Amino acid sequence: MTIPKQPLFDVCVIGSGPAGGVLSKELAEAGAKVVLVEAGRKMTPKDFRYHTWPYEMPLRGLNETGSQPAAAFPSELLDAFRYENSDKVGIGRVRAVGGRSIHWTGVCLRFAEDDFRERSTQGIEDDWPITYKELAPYYSHVEKMIGVTGSRENLPIVPDGDYLPPLKFRCSEKILKAACSKMEIPMIPARKALLTVPHDNRPPCHYCGHCDSGCDVGAIFSVPVSMFPKAERTGNFTLMENKLAREILVNKEGQVRAISVIDTVTRREEEIRARVFVVSCGNAETARLLLNSKSPRFANGIANSNDVVGRYLTGHITYGARAYLEELVGTAPVNNDGAEDHSYIPRFKLGVRKPDYAGGFQIQVQHTWFMLPYHAQFVRGFGEQFKQQVRSLQPGYCFLGCFGKVLAKYENRLTVDPLQTDNFGIPIPVVHFRFSDNDMALWRDMIRTSGEILDTAKVRLRLPGELHPGGFASHDVGTVRMGSNPKTSVLNSFCQTHEVKNLFVVDGSCFTTAPEKNPTLTIMALAVRTAHHMADAMRKGDL
Repeated sequence: MTIPKQPLFDVCVIGSGPAGGVLSKELAEAGAKVVLVEAGRKMTPKDFRYHTWPYEMPLRGLNETGSQPAAAFPSELLDAFRYENSDKVGIGRVRAVGGRSIHWTGVCLRFAEDDFRERSTQGIEDDWPITYKELAPYYSHVEKMIGVTGSRENLPIVPDGDYLPPLKFRCSEKILKAACSKMEIPMIPARKALLTVPHDNRPPCHYCGHCDSGCDVGAIFSVPVSMFPKAERTGNFTLMENKLAREILVNKEGQVRAISVIDTVTRREEEIRARVFVVSCGNAETARLLLNSKSPRFANGIANSNDVVGRYLTGHITYGARAYLEELVGTAPVNNDGAEDHSYIPRFKLGVRKPDYAGGFQIQVQHTWFMLPYHAQFVRGFGEQFKQQVRSLQPGYCFLGCFGKVLAKYENRLTVDPLQTDNFGIPIPVVHFRFSDNDMALWRDMIRTSGEILDTAKVRLRLPGELHPGGFASHDVGTVRMGSNPKTSVLNSFCQTHEVKNLFVVDGSCFTTAPEKNPTLTIMALAVRTAHHMADAMRKGDL
């Protein structure tokens, strides 16, 4: 069979999410001829459920993900995955142009200085090969480029950035703020890639409360709306849709010469050639691609002679506390939709209690819909009396979403199963993950502390919480970690593989460790830093 070959590009980027989209735009603006390869297709307005009411969804809103574009989650993506000997965790995957940027709440948090050196400060895991000081200019670059709302608070645990005007607290958040103040817990405006004023030729938020379903006006950052127009104006950018990367191909010197892709529409195999390659598929699909790219030179998968690819899988351990604030129960209904979460409780220490774990947790307030009567199944009664109770409680709705640090452990990993393939004949990923004793101790403290905050705020009804921990809330990272030691890491500090000079990995998989903070801003900052490094190296002839 003759496999068609594309023209030779300067850089081939695989994956069009926040990492691949930002990196492609930066490289194209630097003058590189870039091809961006994506396994999914462009979503259209008809694919989304903008402003959808629960009763309009197939399951009446019982499954909130029903509001997200179904076309981005084809059956071959969802079925071709397995969890084996694993706790209850979920790996976020999407197959669409723009990746996970097409539906997200937009939370953008800088990692703290100590988050990059937890071996030095807490004696756990490994230090990153870069520091906060080195990444800070790229955090600023991204914040100014995409538009991040927030306020400057001078809190070392969550460094300040370059912000648009902050979101205003709603009634429930003001009540919680008062409770947190009594407990000496900080509560600040949320930091989100969402516009409160016009920016970058995009309008501000109209507060429909459906951020995670996709934004119909582009007020929240997404790659297709915010990055592609800039990349296309350079004349250096080519987007290839519906091209599923099957294998990374190397030459006799062990350098990447091309990637083999399968057109998901025609099912034809093609080769895409470039001088430099960047994998940005998300931590699961990135590790899968590297592990499936075997050759005589790399029998264990490309750049994996040390058997580290797929290892150190981590993310967030989660807990959600739902309750109904006494002060608001029985008040007249108002439109609380807003921009999903308007407020944020950063990692803190309660002076009265010394934690029995390393790491910490954050709380994102009210990042779920106000449209659903979560409490209805827990209210007693029948008929008109039951309905009155449900309506009376609804204005007091309050949600505390807790996200905690999970230790990055060698044995928590992703592998591939050569005996089970997807619809295109590619071995599927298999997750092996267990929470550690440290993770469980932190989870128990999340439950205890969120309950204390609600008790201080005074609630009429508190709903039962989860009996077992969950993860990773689409914050999964690790599997292709960076590090200073080639024996224990896959990448150097510029996300370049130790073993293959013209192969880079830029997405959440490159994280050495992960704190309690959302990863996307750090992913994009690393993408900008890597793009600038690559452009400079190419100009010098080093790539």
